[in-house]
Amino acid sequence: MLQDRSGSVAQVVAIATVALTMGASIASAQTGAAEAQAPLEAQASRSATFDIPAQPLSQALMAFGRQSGMQIAVDSAAVAGKTSAPVAGSMTADQALRQLLSGSGLTYQFTSANAVTVAGAPAPGAAGVPGSDTLVLDPVRVQAVPTTPAQGEIGNQSPAYAGGQVARGGKVGLLGNRDYMDTPFSETTYTNQYIQNQQARTLTDVLAGDPTLRSGVPNGNVFDDRVMIRGVTVTNPNFGFGGLFGIVPNQVDTTGIERVEVFRGPTAFLNGALPNAVGGTINLVPKRATDAPITQGTLLFNSDSQLGGSLDVGRRFGPDNELGLRAGATYYSGDTAVNNQTAERLALTLGFDYRSDRTRLEADIGYLRRDVGAFQGGIFLGAGVQLPPAPYARQSSYQPWERLQGNDVYGSLKFEHDIVEGLTGFIKAGARRSNYTSVFFNQNIVNYDGNTTVLSAGQYASTVESLSLEAGLRANFHTGPVKHEAALIGDYLKTQNFTFNNPIVAALNSNIYNPTFISQPSFFGFRTQPPLTSDSVYGSIGIVDALSFNGDMFQIIGGARLQRLQTANYSTATGLPTNGNDQTVVSPSASFVFRPVKEVMLYGNYIQALQQGPIAPAGTLNAGLQFSPFVTNQFEVGVKADFGFIGATLSAFQITLPTSYTDVATNTFVTNGQQRNQGIEFMAFGEPAPGLKLLGGFTALNAIQVNTQGGLTNGKQVVGTTPFQASLGLDWDTPYVKGLGVMGRAVYNGQVYLNAANTQAAPPWTRFDAGLRYTFDRTDGKPVTLRANVINLFDANYWIATTSFFFQNPPRTFLLSLTADF
Repeated sequence: MLQDRSGSVAQVVAIATVALTMGASIASAQTGAAEAQAPLEAQASRSATFDIPAQPLSQALMAFGRQSGMQIAVDSAAVAGKTSAPVAGSMTADQALRQLLSGSGLTYQFTSANAVTVAGAPAPGAAGVPGSDTLVLDPVRVQAVPTTPAQGEIGNQSPAYAGGQVARGGKVGLLGNRDYMDTPFSETTYTNQYIQNQQARTLTDVLAGDPTLRSGVPNGNVFDDRVMIRGVTVTNPNFGFGGLFGIVPNQVDTTGIERVEVFRGPTAFLNGALPNAVGGTINLVPKRATDAPITQGTLLFNSDSQLGGSLDVGRRFGPDNELGLRAGATYYSGDTAVNNQTAERLALTLGFDYRSDRTRLEADIGYLRRDVGAFQGGIFLGAGVQLPPAPYARQSSYQPWERLQGNDVYGSLKFEHDIVEGLTGFIKAGARRSNYTSVFFNQNIVNYDGNTTVLSAGQYASTVESLSLEAGLRANFHTGPVKHEAALIGDYLKTQNFTFNNPIVAALNSNIYNPTFISQPSFFGFRTQPPLTSDSVYGSIGIVDALSFNGDMFQIIGGARLQRLQTANYSTATGLPTNGNDQTVVSPSASFVFRPVKEVMLYGNYIQALQQGPIAPAGTLNAGLQFSPFVTNQFEVGVKADFGFIGATLSAFQITLPTSYTDVATNTFVTNGQQRNQGIEFMAFGEPAPGLKLLGGFTALNAIQVNTQGGLTNGKQVVGTTPFQASLGLDWDTPYVKGLGVMGRAVYNGQVYLNAANTQAAPPWTRFDAGLRYTFDRTDGKPVTLRANVINLFDANYWIATTSFFFQNPPRTFLLSLTADF
């Protein structure tokens, strides 16, 4: 730590500023510019691992000194009252300082091979001379913490990009953690800063502004967080937790989550055999204790009357801070913005990590409990009926006694060891148990006036048990002028589903605009312990080698994965097997990266993957039926740009896979022919002007049916897909009021067809969100932040549809929070 010989940190940093400034001036006068440049460039390019959360800038700069092993001098007046941007991952000192000072208006200069000066912009006529009240003290040299090698994964996060909303890269399966300019795929990593400023309580909240995907259900309503990526539905079994798949809770709470990584396109080659990862995958990065102690409390309010709070505590222990603990807790309950609806949520997380020169260890455990009264399940549309306009979003046509209750327990353990220089071995293990019960009335709209009948009703019970394992080796080495980044990895995922539906026999004629409510039926005699209905084992071995030439200007990445998918389904009545699959295939992949200039990268990829066939969803007549595995193919080309202050990705892709949907006429889940998804995605992010952060883009998708039975629907748009979607978010740290931030976001979704014949459709919709935040420092120098967000600012009413059934949209919802560091 910096020693305050004059009795205050302000004096220390001011004194160090003068000492280093004068020393640098004298040295500059005595040595030529050419002699000084070499050591300064060497220092600026020296890499270290940084883990610095957003905090008062003076404290963040002290953490930078500790973690970089550098002497740092700071103008105390210039940093007073400022908050740093977060910095995490392995990077150069120059990159770390640039990110740390993003939006602060401060400058820095490497004054020697081991020292840097941070100051504000010089005042006119000041000639860089400090005021007479500045005190002088020699800076203190501190020791850097152990760094993770390039092939390592634990503690090797990519730094945040300009603006701090997204990171420069993320985990790319077999390839490990990579910068987005070295990745021949489309990926976006949302940071904790973005999650906090959006007041994102769940994964649905985090992804609301992503222009390349759409959440399939409203926040908090049904079992999972399904999303539509590239015209394909992706569900929670295809979400990763620290790189382990199949162990993510049915609905993700952001407590204990540092980052959210969105990967677009098939990922079985990269991440192993998964139930259905054709459209993409989502990986959750758990929080870790930082070198600076964390004690942060937040008071929460959601309209109409949900109250609660959260606590985030992190500490490191040991002479070199080698042990870390990070604990999080969130609880809130009360009435939601939807009439008659209540929601209660409790989330608990605990993370542990150990780091040494050659060995790293991580462990996590989490618990999530949810209870939603009058939860909003899917609505169906009768054959030949045109979809009526969506009702007032606050008005619920669901029965007050419909309910969703559940809990998830999940955890993981990861070990990583550097065997020799350039070679790292690792092993991971994780597990999950989820228990959910719901009482549902699936409404069926029978005419354009909004009249409904009961399509199906029941009490649905579900238990899921998953075990996920992964082990492998990653290596960096050279053969002559060629650099290799190679990996050999095996994975195993076993999942057992226990489900049962107790049917409710009830007739109800109602209306979505003027609903009829009935008394809760009796559940006497209902089965309480669901039987085993499916058992699956997904195993694979993958190998990859990324070859880099000419200073990483050219990269060729090739590999293959041997996948085996085994499934068995069982009768709920007899417990005997009814059907199953056992299929093995080798899935190849090839991709390239070409960087003609530093700021631009061209890429392309081909991936072939074996994917498990879809499972008929709850509420259909063949619910639980597992369809046969199928092979998918993706071709993708794209271009990426990095101008330091703004980055972008433009990609074009084609994915071919079987078409699956619910036939409303028979209430049966079916596969019929193929779908060919061709699209263009554009994503832009960064800080185009000081304090102004940008995040937006669009997806143009041509998802059509081909090779359908009898050619009846050939050329028709795939059910649940939209030809165009876009979003644009702006976040501005205003220069007029210190600490004040303003946010705005627009989200557009085009028309969606609800049946294969394209005769029934949900119309396009647009939603606007807004937010304010105000940050100030208490007398002890620690920040307090007040945030106010509005979801659906103009209270629009629309249908959410990513399949043949659909949901009411969330009404205008106010989110308030007060966050303080202690």
